[in-house]
Amino acid sequence: MKRKWSYILLLLLAGAGGAVLRGFSLLYGREPETGLPTAGYVPAAALIALTAVVIAAAFLLSRVWFGGVNDSSYEQMFEGAGVPERLLRVLAASGIVCGAGFALANLPYLLAEQTVNVNGELLYPGLLVAAALAAKWVLCLLSGVLLFIAAVRPNKPVTRLTGLCATVPMFWCCLDLILIYHENSGNPVLSAYSYVLILVIAVMASFYSIGSFLYAAKSPAVRYFAAVGAAWYLACTHIGGLAIWFACSGAETELLLAQTGLGGVLRAAAYGFAAVYLLVTLIGSLRRARL
Repeated sequence: MKRKWSYILLLLLAGAGGAVLRGFSLLYGREPETGLPTAGYVPAAALIALTAVVIAAAFLLSRVWFGGVNDSSYEQMFEGAGVPERLLRVLAASGIVCGAGFALANLPYLLAEQTVNVNGELLYPGLLVAAALAAKWVLCLLSGVLLFIAAVRPNKPVTRLTGLCATVPMFWCCLDLILIYHENSGNPVLSAYSYVLILVIAVMASFYSIGSFLYAAKSPAVRYFAAVGAAWYLACTHIGGLAIWFACSGAETELLLAQTGLGGVLRAAAYGFAAVYLLVTLIGSLRRARL
């Protein structure tokens, strides 16, 4: 029992530490003239080290503490969720749906953010980029709806619907990875998008692990606990860091939108709600796990 709650406590503490370090990096770790990261800034270097340690520790602890969960016990971890757990999952899924719906309603504005100024000439996003952006938010909306259904459905044994509810979010994350690379193809500052990039990968791996019974994957429990732990830490780091920067800098909402864009804010919100959904599911799974 102690190791179950020790794992959750470590994730919460690591997430808080990552948020503070990321916030300080955004506040004070940039050169005023250029906006580029300051070389050798200690909190930024500490954040890189902490991220590597947390991700490695998540996989190591998952292997040592939860490696004994077999396939049948793993499926049973997702059965019998209580009312509080299901309610929190419903709220998180509703947040994803609302964010995706807002993004689709403001799709022209999001496309305008993709416009690039090259030597005074505006280059508008092509049809392929526009279609990919629309498809991403449609998949995000569908993911939220399916996660909502998974949260409210009766507590029945794991079925193929459970796998479908985990598979669609994987496609959402996969398409978003491509768009993140496209949006930052000319960005020389890797730290500006690296944390959201690995956050998307961790969320995708988490949903893959939930549906692992469909793919006969080996050691699904180890992958699940590690991926969700990494996803929660990275969500706290990325979103918490932005929140600390916004609160402590006294910036207006317009500056936040200029910093990340409306698309970046909506992306952070969607993955934040997804991380909450995964953490609530993880806590419930740990309560029901037979270790």
